[in-house]
Amino acid sequence: MVHRQRHPHDRPGDRLRVAPGVQRRHPGHDRGVSRPVAALAGLLGVATAVVVVAILVSSRQDDAHAPTVARSDVTAVFRGIPQSGITLGDPAARVVLVEVADPQCPYCREFHTTTLPAIVRRYVATGKIRMQMRLTGFLGHDSVRGARALEAAGLQDRMWEAAARFYAAQGQENTGYVTDAFLRRVLGGVRGLDAGRALADRADPRVEAELGAVHSLERRYAVDSTPTLLIGRDVADLRKVSEQTPSIEQIGATIDAELAKST
Repeated sequence: MVHRQRHPHDRPGDRLRVAPGVQRRHPGHDRGVSRPVAALAGLLGVATAVVVVAILVSSRQDDAHAPTVARSDVTAVFRGIPQSGITLGDPAARVVLVEVADPQCPYCREFHTTTLPAIVRRYVATGKIRMQMRLTGFLGHDSVRGARALEAAGLQDRMWEAAARFYAAQGQENTGYVTDAFLRRVLGGVRGLDAGRALADRADPRVEAELGAVHSLERRYAVDSTPTLLIGRDVADLRKVSEQTPSIEQIGATIDAELAKST
C-alpha cells in the first residue's frame, strides 16, 4: 500500500565555484616562471580535472534517474474501445469497476502494466464491464500536476492512453520530474490527442471539478491508499474490493461474482 502524502523533496542545484585565475606577469618577466608558480599552476590543473570528472559523473547519475517515455505502444490495448472522459468501455455495461489512482504511485504503475491490460481484454473489450479512473494527488506536487494533465486528456477522451504512457515513464517520487516538457512527451505520443490543448486545459473548471469529486469519493469509501478498486452496478453504490495490486485471477473472481449477481 502507498504511504500518505509526503512533502516533495527539494533538490538544490549543484554550485560550481570558479577559482580566481592567476594574474599574468608583466611581459618582461614571462620567460622566467618561478617554481612555486609552476607548482600552483599544476595543482590548479589537477583540481580543475577533478571538478570536471565530478560534474560528468553527477550528470550521468542524474540521467540515470531521469524518466524516459516508453518506446513500445503501451496504448494498443485500448484501441477500438469507447471512451468518455474518465470512463472506458460500453456505457451500458452492467458492472462498473472504479480505480482510485495516484500518477506517482509505483503500485498503480504495477497495476497498469500487469493486471489492467488483462482486465481490459477479458472484461472491458467484451462489453461485460466498464471502468472509471479517479485520480488523486496525495503523494505530492508531481501527483497533482500529473493528475491535472491526465484529467485534461480525458476532456478529449484519451485519458486511459495518457495514463498508460505516464505510468510507463514514471520517475522517482517527488523529484520534480513532472514538468511541462515531460508531460508534452507523454501526451504527445497518444494517438488522436492534441497535447498542446490538453496542457492548456489543465486549468479547465471541469478538471478542477473532477479532482474535487474524487476527494468526496475517497471520504465516502474510506480510501487511504492507491490503487484502490471499487465495484458495483451503479457508480453511486460501490463497495471496496481491493487496496492493493490484485492479480487478474483475484480481481477476475470478484468481477465474475458481481456479473453473476447482475444477471
